[in-house]
Amino acid sequence: MLMKRHKKIWTGLLSLILATSLSAQQTGKIKQGFNVNKFPEVSFIYHSDNPEGLKKSSFWYLKEGGEKRVFRVKQISAETDKAPQTTLILWEDMAHNGYGQFDFTQKVLSGFFRHADIPRTDKFAVSVFNRRKNTSSALLHLTDGFTKDKPAIMSAIQNYGHSTEHYPQFPNRSDMYTAIREGLELMAPLRGPKAIVVFTAGYSMKSSGSDSEAQVLLKAQQLHIPVYIFQYYYRSGVAPESEGFARSTFGTFNSYMDAATAEAALTELYPQLCKRYRGHDYRVSFTSDAQCGDEARMIAFSVGGAEVREQLLPPPHTLKSWLSAHLMWVVVVAVLLLVLLAGFVVFAWKTRRNAAANRRELADLERRRVQDKKAAEQYRSDMESKARQEREEQERCAERERLCRLMEVKNLYPRLKCGVGADTFTFEVNEPITRVGREQDNDLVLSNKMVSRHHAELVFNGTDFEVIDKQSTNKVIVNGQFVQRAALKNGDVIGLGEAVLVFYV
Repeated sequence: MLMKRHKKIWTGLLSLILATSLSAQQTGKIKQGFNVNKFPEVSFIYHSDNPEGLKKSSFWYLKEGGEKRVFRVKQISAETDKAPQTTLILWEDMAHNGYGQFDFTQKVLSGFFRHADIPRTDKFAVSVFNRRKNTSSALLHLTDGFTKDKPAIMSAIQNYGHSTEHYPQFPNRSDMYTAIREGLELMAPLRGPKAIVVFTAGYSMKSSGSDSEAQVLLKAQQLHIPVYIFQYYYRSGVAPESEGFARSTFGTFNSYMDAATAEAALTELYPQLCKRYRGHDYRVSFTSDAQCGDEARMIAFSVGGAEVREQLLPPPHTLKSWLSAHLMWVVVVAVLLLVLLAGFVVFAWKTRRNAAANRRELADLERRRVQDKKAAEQYRSDMESKARQEREEQERCAERERLCRLMEVKNLYPRLKCGVGADTFTFEVNEPITRVGREQDNDLVLSNKMVSRHHAELVFNGTDFEVIDKQSTNKVIVNGQFVQRAALKNGDVIGLGEAVLVFYV
């Protein structure tokens, strides 16, 4: 019994050492080449697959051309923290340990999808595994591929029936590594952040299925997909192989007996899956000792014992580098050029000033000539307009006198019997043109809001009187008909809004 216990301990230690050695090969890399735009100050991006933040003491040294350089490290946020993520949930359903593990996993997943704040763009797939028995796959897919439909996922989880398979030989063995390997193959073509979450009883996985731990671990690290293991704490205790496997993929391992505690842990962990998938980026800066035009120099950067190498390519010789090497001659030539430039600027300024003065003088002469011409044209136009207005006024006066004589000869002085509301009065027409409206400048003022300011005119045309609508709002009505212009006869009734006029000759 003691030998078996020691054997388990040594097996666990060897698995952890194997996982650590595989992890060290994937700890980090230079993600972006050197930036020499501000040479000799150069920088590059170091990417760490490990999602746990590195400490300052983790960055050991930076060598350029074999010599150590002082360098600065600054963590920068990942650009895809908010990218949609894809999660595969693997549910181990062991029949021989009763309904404890089954009920535990079902409660955790149901509660997680019911209560967790999951972005609408994230996708999930749920698959069950136990032991492959004469089937091509170790996985039983509960969902139709990866989906965003949370109600469909919850329905698939709640409607899944407990496994009834019992295996007399090796009852605790499962195909967990085979299931993870198949899950990795499913997720490999997908883009964006990815993760696998495994719910297991945590039995010893030394002889688990046909895939070895080392093979699956290497595949998970190569695909950069972390595996998170939630163990239902049963009689077997914590499985060191499972814990080492999860942490070596940069996932996590935790053991629970209470479903509510496990649900809370999964809910808290989920928002971090995207960041953990991406790891962390660090900007490394240092002052180079290289010169322009030198050959490529090897850079050695050590992080936690893992050394990354890359070549630094200094910028080639340019005018800028030549000017730096011949600074004295550059200063002398610059002073002479400045003196010549200053003389040229003064000469050009004086020439331009004189030319501008001449242009202003010519412009003033032209402006005065144009103004005089416009003034003469305006005077001529004003005189013509004045003469035209005088002629028109004389013609109007002559026409008025003619019409007035006709009215006197014919003794044609009509009367208008006016009714505005309750007021009635009589107005005698003794002019050829009588203006009617609400404003005080009319000849006949009708104080009523339905009468327009200048509603109509009564005009004598030499024979008869006519009423003319002056584009009023409520129009002109003669004997019940709307008119724009109409000849008036004795007794005609004229409607102007609410005012009524009776025409008598």
